[in-house]
Amino acid sequence: MMERKTTKALILEATERLVAEHGFESVSLRDITNNAKVNVAAVNYHFGSKEKLFEVIQCRYIDPVNEERLRMLEVLTEEGRVATVREILEAFMRPLLTVVKGSEMSEKLFFKLMGRCVMDPQGGLPEDMVPGMKRVAESFTEALLAAAPSLTTELVLWRLHFTFGVMAQTLLHGELLYSLTDGACGDPDAEDQFQEMIDFCEAGFLAEKGAQK
Repeated sequence: MMERKTTKALILEATERLVAEHGFESVSLRDITNNAKVNVAAVNYHFGSKEKLFEVIQCRYIDPVNEERLRMLEVLTEEGRVATVREILEAFMRPLLTVVKGSEMSEKLFFKLMGRCVMDPQGGLPEDMVPGMKRVAESFTEALLAAAPSLTTELVLWRLHFTFGVMAQTLLHGELLYSLTDGACGDPDAEDQFQEMIDFCEAGFLAEKGAQK
């Protein structure tokens, strides 16, 4: 006999689907309750507000990603080993792909959900997510400085920030490129897109500052 889902689970699943398709700002509380077939009081009871519900979803997916990032980086740098830039970037990006593949949603829809989770419409992060993001930034900056000692901390931080943007843009708007080019860009699967992102970001990290001047 199939186990009946809790009200909280129904709300979360409905919100995730709607947010993936339409974005945080476009999804109303009524949309959520109608889709989950629950009343507004249930959302307030379990989450306090629509905004808090959205924060729970962000943390639900990004926190495990950050934990896996740190785990992979620790393996790469154990016993004082200096990892390569490519290895470090893979540890930074791969966990997102792992989460996507583990979802019950379609790959493309879940790509959009993850993209929205990392690009908060208010420009900030849920308070509970901040410590994990700071640990990731500090740990990966340290590893990248060891891998590319010619770079400054300032450059590494900005290039890591750009890398984050590449991931978010690809996750959220990957289908837009296909539409705008009438398919000329091809339709690579998640793994192929991942490898292309690694190639692009690795080249960016290793580029000499001011090389074109």
